[in-house]
Amino acid sequence: MKRYVLLLILLAPALQSCINYRNIDIESVSLSGFKLVNTSRADITFDYTAENATSAPLVIASADGIIKKKGINFAQMTLLKADTIPPKSVKNGTLAVRFDLLDPVSILSMGLNIASWRAQDFNIDARILIRSGEKRKKVFRVKEIPLENLIKKF
Repeated sequence: MKRYVLLLILLAPALQSCINYRNIDIESVSLSGFKLVNTSRADITFDYTAENATSAPLVIASADGIIKKKGINFAQMTLLKADTIPPKSVKNGTLAVRFDLLDPVSILSMGLNIASWRAQDFNIDARILIRSGEKRKKVFRVKEIPLENLIKKF
């Protein structure tokens, strides 16, 4: 019996520290800024509203991915600055993302009129690292998600 009590005492902090990532709710995402750095690089900022119902602060530590156009790598995206969502709160935050064109000639072949581009032609593969505390982390991977579906979701 003493072994079970000792085991429960040792496991209690570990069980308490588990985070249910389903309790995190992204309520809205909107494009707030666009800055063309050069002909093949752009910095885009997104405003978001997220609710963290967990008991630990969540840090969006890194995010990177590839945007593909009809199966061919088109652009690479990278999160520029980490952001923290405090525990048991709703936060209105900003994320800065850098997009680098992998082949600038592809823009010319698609036409310079961005309004004529079709979102259904683009897919995204991404890896997002969320940290909760110093040692705990969770990696989310998305593969071949149509950009059109991602836009509608947000």
